[in-house]
Amino acid sequence: MVTLLAACSSGTPNVPEEGPDVVASRFYEYISEAKLRGGAAPARAAYKLINADSSKLNQSQFVEIIKRYPPGFRVELTGTEIDSDDSDKALVTIVYKMPSDFGDYSVNGEVSLDLDPHTNSWKIDFTGENHGLGRADLVGAGGD
Repeated sequence: MVTLLAACSSGTPNVPEEGPDVVASRFYEYISEAKLRGGAAPARAAYKLINADSSKLNQSQFVEIIKRYPPGFRVELTGTEIDSDDSDKALVTIVYKMPSDFGDYSVNGEVSLDLDPHTNSWKIDFTGENHGLGRADLVGAGGD
């Protein structure tokens, strides 16, 4: 019993069960499902994965934004980095794939995530309002 109490109070932060890559993957799966099959359930599930406070979006606004995504929208995750100086920020590298008349069109991008201390889970920084990190900022190569 003493060992259990010592482990719980050791001061080390709890690591979320799901990493930022898992959360980002599920987020984009929900959006793809919403685009393919329609219905509000996948969009609501995706909304629950964003940092709604920092994005300043309600669920209806979020749904209107993702409605504009093209049919057949898919995302492939290509990398994940957690900020070594501020471990409550992460960056997931993604490739958007959209169908076109000439085959799939791919766009490289990044999505930032924040660790929510209240839920101990990663949240998508959907609008980039919270910190708007780019890769150079995250890995400390931003000129410092």
